[in-house]
Amino acid sequence: MIETRTPRGLTASAFRRRAATLLLSGFMALAAAGTATATAVPPTNPSSATVTPSSTSTASAMAADILGWLNRDRAAAGLRPLRTWTSLATLAGRRAASMSSTLTLSHQAAGGDPGAALTSAGIQWYSYGEVIGETSYPWGSQAAANLYAMWKSSAVHHAIMFSSSYNYLGIGIVQASDGSAWSSIVFSESADHTPPVARNGSLVRVYGTSLTFHWSGVDPVLQTHTAGIRGYNVQYRVNSGPWSTIRHLTTMTWLGLSNRRHGAYYSFRVQAVDRRGNLSAWTAAKRIWVP
Repeated sequence: MIETRTPRGLTASAFRRRAATLLLSGFMALAAAGTATATAVPPTNPSSATVTPSSTSTASAMAADILGWLNRDRAAAGLRPLRTWTSLATLAGRRAASMSSTLTLSHQAAGGDPGAALTSAGIQWYSYGEVIGETSYPWGSQAAANLYAMWKSSAVHHAIMFSSSYNYLGIGIVQASDGSAWSSIVFSESADHTPPVARNGSLVRVYGTSLTFHWSGVDPVLQTHTAGIRGYNVQYRVNSGPWSTIRHLTTMTWLGLSNRRHGAYYSFRVQAVDRRGNLSAWTAAKRIWVP
């Protein structure tokens, strides 16, 4: 049986701004901020949000629950998942803490205009949004479920959470002295800073001392601004010697080497680079013996 409690309320403000450079005049145009406020009517049972709370009760687990529910529901709506960004999570955590310290639910109490806060924190953005909430449901998965249910059932909050423009978010959740849970989720439409992924393919000795190495890579698709793969860096080494770069920003996904010396191991690894300059980790070394 789940205890029914009534939260103090829920308010959201969708701050959305876009800046465009007018190349001919050299001026910066900033769209006026649009502000919308709504009070969501909380459901009497968190299960009405179609969520499955976990048994963990830490703030990080609560944030993970909310992220999982949101991205599940975004996928059902045909949208890409939002990716977490540590800088946004840090900012959202500070804003949630500011509200919990005064037990005041408002964007002003959270720290004012999120856009100014993003800029002050050195976080790049094209547009942004924030949803905030408070609940007196028991700290842990029940509180997380109630927050998500309230946001999802509010048209204003829903529009921010299911935006087709934002690609990153940060979730902050803090427990106040009276046991209530306070949360801020800061969303941003930002340039791609998610590293691509490189993968080893086959490494074979074609004949004699000739080798062929294949690889692949992918740049995780964001809701917007996915940079895409620019190329690959490829290194190899003989036995346990130093790594040597034999391809730099190649767009090929294979290479062949001939006339390798006998009686040695040859190792290969690859790194993907996207068009924003984000680098993947090097793949694990793939090794072959030339007898």
